[in-house]
Amino acid sequence: MAYKLVISERADEQIDRLVAYLIHELKNPDAAIHFLDELEDVYQRMEENPFQFPDCKDRGLFLLGYKEALFERMSYRVIFRTEKSSVYILGVFHLLEDFGKKIQVN
Repeated sequence: MAYKLVISERADEQIDRLVAYLIHELKNPDAAIHFLDELEDVYQRMEENPFQFPDCKDRGLFLLGYKEALFERMSYRVIFRTEKSSVYILGVFHLLEDFGKKIQVN
């Protein structure tokens, strides 16, 4: 079964800001490309089977049914939930971020 990704506007904005930071602030366009490649890999895996990823470690998000997908080669995670045949992307965060305080759940 193929799942449909639904990327929140907030997650889209986070990704844009992250890429801009890597390119303009860190002056590292290669890191930005690598980040986008890793993100695409995670998205493809989610479309195939979102249940391969563990439950979110944040207790509040766990109770709401959220999961997290870690990048394999970079220190980022994608927070998401699955509903029927859709995967809802809530946000993309660096592993050192306290993402639980930054997330706005509708």
